[in-house]
Amino acid sequence: MKRHALLITLFGLLWARPCTPQTSAPSAAEILESVRQATGGDAWNQFIECKSEMQVTISGKTGTGIYVENLSSGAFAVRASIPELGIHQAYGVAADGIWRQDEDGYISLLPSGQWATDELYLKRHAYWQRNFGGATVRVIEPAAEKDVTFDRLGFQVPGGNGFTLWINRANHFIERVVAGPVTRYWSDYRRVEGLLLPFSERGPSGDQEVVSTATKRTLLRTVEHADFAIPFQKDYEMPSSGKVTVPADGGIIFKARINGKGPYTMFFDTGSPNVLSAGLAKELGLAPDNGQGQKWVMNGGTIDTQTTHVKTLQIADLVLHDQLFHVIEIPVANGTTPVAAIGYEVLRRLAVQVDYEHEQLTFHDAPTFHYSGSAARIPLLTDGSTLEVQASVAGASGTFGLDTGDEVGFLLYPGFVQRNNLIERFGAHYHGYSGKDYAGPSDEAYYARIKTLAIGNVEVHDLIGYLWTGSTTGAEAVAGNIGRSVLRNFTATFDLMRGALYLEKNANWSKPEVFNRAGIIVDATDAGQKVMTVLPGSPAESAGIVVGDVITQIDGHAPGDEVNDPAFLQPEGARVDLTVKHGNTSRNIQLTLKELL
Repeated sequence: MKRHALLITLFGLLWARPCTPQTSAPSAAEILESVRQATGGDAWNQFIECKSEMQVTISGKTGTGIYVENLSSGAFAVRASIPELGIHQAYGVAADGIWRQDEDGYISLLPSGQWATDELYLKRHAYWQRNFGGATVRVIEPAAEKDVTFDRLGFQVPGGNGFTLWINRANHFIERVVAGPVTRYWSDYRRVEGLLLPFSERGPSGDQEVVSTATKRTLLRTVEHADFAIPFQKDYEMPSSGKVTVPADGGIIFKARINGKGPYTMFFDTGSPNVLSAGLAKELGLAPDNGQGQKWVMNGGTIDTQTTHVKTLQIADLVLHDQLFHVIEIPVANGTTPVAAIGYEVLRRLAVQVDYEHEQLTFHDAPTFHYSGSAARIPLLTDGSTLEVQASVAGASGTFGLDTGDEVGFLLYPGFVQRNNLIERFGAHYHGYSGKDYAGPSDEAYYARIKTLAIGNVEVHDLIGYLWTGSTTGAEAVAGNIGRSVLRNFTATFDLMRGALYLEKNANWSKPEVFNRAGIIVDATDAGQKVMTVLPGSPAESAGIVVGDVITQIDGHAPGDEVNDPAFLQPEGARVDLTVKHGNTSRNIQLTLKELL
């Protein structure tokens, strides 16, 4: 269903007033004084807040809304619901920034822009202040339409875009505000507590027209601060410091308790919503939510999901209540494999810092969080359930997923690869397995060494890229996926509430990424590491290892579930002892590692 953005200002102006006949062209001050007198004169001094109950109509569909204005500071907030269009939104504007609440109830905090500067000026009636409240005001030649003459005043507020007021010369009401290509109309002025206020506003919202009609307007002599409060999520508890730090294997794998049970192994995944394995959901006795399940279409195929809610999720001293999780089948290779992940839903409440070097996760209370590190801000985007950033590689720019859960590392999707001729440009010749997602194996890929990846003002050098070779269908909007092999070079702070990513270089940053020097690509299974690709000319090929073999021992120990066991990343010339099972036969092999990429 198509969603409509609300008109950015509803009942944006609350003034107008009469003036005496002029024998010469009136000045800006005289015109504005006539507006003030026409709408109540000194009665304006009695009130500091205006609250409006509204009907809002877009595309012929009508809903309801509440609109509040602080007539002293100019701050305002709007809450509106049009069920037939799927609109359940709210937003507020103040001098220190803007907040928005989406249909899911999540809050975004944004810096004030030029339009906000103008709106705050208008709503606090700063043009009635001395020297027009600091604005530059000029009288524009009057305009006549039909039998109505309009006095027009052009405003340039410091830091604003600028706008023009159209004032009906007959009744001295402000009936239009023109800002660039956008015109808003006010009409149906009615008396409230001695003031004349417009009860109807009409203006554009994208390619649609929005009509807002007040059913009741109330003037208050004191500010009701709750009317302007940001409706942050209040379903979690943490220490008064607003900060909880836990040890995290590899920077993202940690322990947590669910409904008082556990601890369970979980991981932090910026490329996913909250996820729970079907086995763990059954163990905990979690009932599925009412309603139909969903199908997730992934590179590896399609999987069925069902949502459920957990009463409590406890991560050390952080406790989240009534949290939504998507239940899916998660292949468990061994007892250390995570059985759940936290992602998008947690990021809408908390700012999260991943310290890859010291293997720690820190959760911050997002409403009060203030980044104090040394990194520059990188805009952080979301497509509704995952994170994205703008980045470039080999001079080609695009939107990339930002995925702490992607252990393969740095993926480039087929459409981006083909449009930019990257296989040829990188001289890629090795080709094979590129990992799997929840649904199964991903597309095969070429492996290539990439000189530079730029994310905002940050660069990462000497990376291994996986250039997918599958269908371009569905991949045109996203260029690729930035995973663990890139992010491990930084202490990464994700502040989704403010749309900000911070990447502070750590000790890994200056080290080139090492490609598997045994020349094998593996997949973790219960039996060991299954060989999925053997590179031509590699030590593994020379030793007779073939696709389908299972490595059951590496230097005398059982292999973990890493994509690249540390033994295979040792310097060229190092020897690695393997036990390899082929069918029902096992044999011991010694490899001498070799630089391949």
